[in-house]
Amino acid sequence: MHARLLIFLISSLHAWALCPTKCTCYLDQKGRISVSCKEGGMVGPLNLNNVSLDTEVIKITAPDDNTNALTMSPVFQSYRKLEEIHITKSNVPQLGMHFFYGLTKLDVLNLSQNNITQPLDHNFRGLSKLKELYLDDNRIISLPSGTFRHLHELKVLSVQRNRIEELTPRIFLEISKLRVLKLSGNNLRELNPEVFRDVQELKFLECRGCALTRLNNEIYHLLPQLSHLDLGDNEIRMLPSEELKELSNLKYFKLDGNLISAILDSTFDHQSMLKKLNLARNHFTKISDGAFKNLQNLTDLDLSYNKIDQLDFLKPVAETLEVLHLSGNHLKLRATRILSSLDQLKELRLGECGLVSVESDIFPQSLSILDLSGNHLSSLSKEFLPQHLAELDLSRNRFRGLDEELLVAIENVPTLKLDDNLWSCDLCYIIPLLERVNRSIVFREIVCSAPYIVKGKKLEMICRHELTWCSSPSYTVSDANFFLIGEDGKVGIIAAGASVFLLVLTVFAIIGALCYSRRHAAKYYTHEDKLAIEGESIFDRNHSPLFCDGELSFKFPLDAGGEKKISIATIDEIKKEHGITNGT
Repeated sequence: MHARLLIFLISSLHAWALCPTKCTCYLDQKGRISVSCKEGGMVGPLNLNNVSLDTEVIKITAPDDNTNALTMSPVFQSYRKLEEIHITKSNVPQLGMHFFYGLTKLDVLNLSQNNITQPLDHNFRGLSKLKELYLDDNRIISLPSGTFRHLHELKVLSVQRNRIEELTPRIFLEISKLRVLKLSGNNLRELNPEVFRDVQELKFLECRGCALTRLNNEIYHLLPQLSHLDLGDNEIRMLPSEELKELSNLKYFKLDGNLISAILDSTFDHQSMLKKLNLARNHFTKISDGAFKNLQNLTDLDLSYNKIDQLDFLKPVAETLEVLHLSGNHLKLRATRILSSLDQLKELRLGECGLVSVESDIFPQSLSILDLSGNHLSSLSKEFLPQHLAELDLSRNRFRGLDEELLVAIENVPTLKLDDNLWSCDLCYIIPLLERVNRSIVFREIVCSAPYIVKGKKLEMICRHELTWCSSPSYTVSDANFFLIGEDGKVGIIAAGASVFLLVLTVFAIIGALCYSRRHAAKYYTHEDKLAIEGESIFDRNHSPLFCDGELSFKFPLDAGGEKKISIATIDEIKKEHGITNGT
């Protein structure tokens, strides 16, 4: 024990004593002597001065704003103990002949994020024990036949995000032990089945974003051991029911980001071992009720961002499903009732499903993760929520506040998301949250949307005495106990009723005023007519004070029947009677 510790200390001191400038020397988790140079700015041929010959791991990289500009040189032959070489973000243009010759212990060679355009077979001569090769994010245009033929123990090959448009036949010559092949991000458009004849033990094939329209059935026949198949972000439109029958060992299948519109019965009849299936971001309008009937081991299903409105196809996997993603589908409320039958479900994603409300008892009590973000929810009953949630996402909804009972149920959820709601920071809505502002950063970071005087302000910056009365005619339960407002949850109904009553009174008052005005006007005009007639009669009779020489008389001549007599006289007669001459 003491001897091993002494050797460990001596090795550490020796490694640190020879550590290059601007690099770090340390022992990694496996106790290996490691050198890491990540400050960038290295220029010219690769130089390992001051690097101990006992070094087992070398990592050379750079930040994005200070990349290296290195050329490879034959400096590794003396480092016989090297197990890993990582040279990334260094603009290496090409690999030299036999530069890695003699590194019989090298397991990992990572040359990602450089400018390599054409790797050749002699670049890898002498790496007979290499198990992992990473050439991602270079500028490789093609890979000739037999490029990797000296790598007899190679198990992982990754050439992602290069410029390869075609895989040459026999490219994988003599690397029959290959188990993982990553081709994503190359514009391949199609895969030639002949390419895979040399790697029939392949278990993991990834070709995301390769512009594939379909996969040749012969490929499935040549790769019966595939357990992981990733064909996401391609242009596949159909998935015939017989196409996958050769892949009986498939456990993880990704078809997200394609153009598939339907999954028919029997499509997965031969995938009884399938555990995870990703069908997100397709154009699904129909999934047959029997599409998943033979998926006896399916635990993880992603159907997010499709056009699904019913969920009856989940019945065959109700007893095994543990993770279900349905976000981005505009589900009918009645369609969600089937969720309650998923007794093993632990994670449920229902974000952006257009939900205005949720029905009681639709969430299985087994849930630990529940995502309801991006919906139109403004209220939620604590009875609807599972009791042992580890994560709850209520962000991007229409909550103006949360009542006391709901907060008691969710405040101790380890991961709680409440951001981007319509929080109304007034006495009617925010009090229960304000009282908890010092308990969690989740509550402190809530941003008010109303009223205007506190809009955009974080809840932690608001004091209770700053709160105004309700900023909306619709109220929720709070502890604003004044103006005879009770805590029975009926405040909104009372306020709405009072508003309607006042509106009705106002309408009646206006109608009454109009009626009175019209009646008064009619009476006025009636009196005007009467006065006009009486005015004319003054001139008709000789009782006017303007034309009378004697005393005024207020008597009206009556005939025998007591009715008023009306006499008509000409102007000449009037003149003659009153002696009016020349207007005097």
